Amino acid sequence: MANYKKIASIKVKNGTYHKDGVEKNSYHEVGVLLSTPHASQLLIKMHATAVSEPKLLFVYMDDGVELRLSEAQPEELIDEPIPMDEIPF
Repeated sequence: MANYKKIASIKVKNGTYHKDGVEKNSYHEVGVLLSTPHASQLLIKMHATAVSEPKLLFVYMDDGVELRLSEAQPEELIDEPIPMDEIPF
């Protein structure tokens, strides 16, 4: 099997809750999306459930679709000190 890396979580909404007076959604992870380094192959790994073993789902791109993944680059560091009155706390 190729060298796959997790690139995303697959979640299903399983309810709501209230936080700070606002209704929010709660989610349960049911699987993960895996990719080869250049996204030439994608794979969904579904977690085991009460009625099944873990499953692998292969993702095939439609004709003409090309996916390119890029790693997030760290922001450039600033060597100058930040004035205390600009810190928001």
